[in-house]
Parts: sequence; structure tokens; C-alpha cells
Amino acid sequence: MARETIYIDGKRCVMGRLASFAAKEALEGKDVIIVNSEEVVLTGSKPHVIGNYKKRMKKIGYRHKGPFWPRRPDDILRRAIKRMLPYKKARGSKAFKGIKTYIGIPEKFAEVNFKKFPKAKLHEDEIKFVKLKDLSKEIGGLNE
Repeated sequence: MARETIYIDGKRCVMGRLASFAAKEALEGKDVIIVNSEEVVLTGSKPHVIGNYKKRMKKIGYRHKGPFWPRRPDDILRRAIKRMLPYKKARGSKAFKGIKTYIGIPEKFAEVNFKKFPKAKLHEDEIKFVKLKDLSKEIGGLNE
């Protein structure tokens, strides 16, 4: 039985809202594919967001034992979605396997119509935000 697939463009979408929507759809049995994950944003001032992420990475976890924190934008988004699922149970684990995140738009998805999700879009009046690619550069994930 083929599962329904939802294609989402993550450009200028707020990470928490996008992650909760993707988790909900995955739990309903749909595959979720998110492209442009490096363009997903976190709201707040850049020094505050990056400082909190770095502090959390240092405080919780050990370099050799873990928990290991993702550094690439697509993995950061995937982890956020995973934390919104009951991933330790069979239902959540199966839902998480149906979620794929990509940096940019791969050629195989170039002709696909992406779903519009206005609730997750960044409002025009919000001026303080950080893109996941900027966060990733600061913590050592991307070298662009």
C-alpha cells in the first residue's frame, strides 16, 4: 500500500511550527519530504539563539559519549521533528522513518508542487530570526 507523500518547502518557515506540522502528518501515516531545510528559521536575536544552542551543546553531552548534537541544517530540523514524535514506540519510529529533509532542492523534486503552509511562514514584521544555515556555520556544520 503506497503512502501519501507531502512535499514542503522550508524557505522562511519557523522551525517549531514546521516540525509540529510534519510530526502530526507523519503520525497520520504520510511521508513528509522537506526541502530547503537550510532556509528554515529560528525566531529570536542571532546572538541569543546561537549562544543558547552552543551552551546546550556544551552543558548536556560529552564529546565521546553523547548525546550528539546535529550540526547540519537538515539534521537539526530532523532532530526537532523527532523530538515531537513518540520515537521510542513502534508508531513513532515508523512515522520518523517517513520523514526526509534535504538541503536545497534535489533534482528529483524539481518538478514537484510544494505544499503551502501559511501558519509556519515567518511573519513580515518579525525582524529577529536566524536561518539554520547561519546556526550551522556558527557551530561548525557548514563550510560554505
